[in-house]
Amino acid sequence: MSTDDEEEIVGLPPLPSDAGKVVKAVEQKAAPAQQPAAAVVSSNSAVEEEELQAYPIDLPSPILLATSMVLAISSIGSLFELAGGTPKLGFAVTAAITALGLPISVFLIYAAILKGSAETEEADREFMNKPRRL
Repeated sequence: MSTDDEEEIVGLPPLPSDAGKVVKAVEQKAAPAQQPAAAVVSSNSAVEEEELQAYPIDLPSPILLATSMVLAISSIGSLFELAGGTPKLGFAVTAAITALGLPISVFLIYAAILKGSAETEEADREFMNKPRRL
C-alpha cells in the first residue's frame, strides 16, 4: 500500500454540502499546506480566553467561599427567625434575606469551586514550566 492510499483511507468521507469543495481539496492535495504562525497564535489566544472565562466571578476563591458561608448562615438564621414568630427586621426583609441568600450562597459555592480549580490548574502549569535543579 502506498502513502497516497493511506491518506485516502485516513480521511473522513465528505459531507453532501461539501461536494464542490472535494474536487478543490483533491487538487490542493498535491501541495502540502503549512499552517501559518498567525493561526497558531490565534488558537493559543482562544484557549487562553476560554481559560479566563472558566469561572463566573473573577474574585479569589477564598473570598467567594467566605461570602457564601456568611450568606448561608444569615439565610438560615433568617429562616429560623421566620419560623419562630415575629422577626426583628420585619417579615418582608427577613423573607427577602432568606429567599435571596440561599440561592446566591449556592451559586457562590459553585463559583468558588470553579475558581479554585482554575487557580489550581494555573499554579500547576506554572510549577511544571519552572526549570528545576537536580
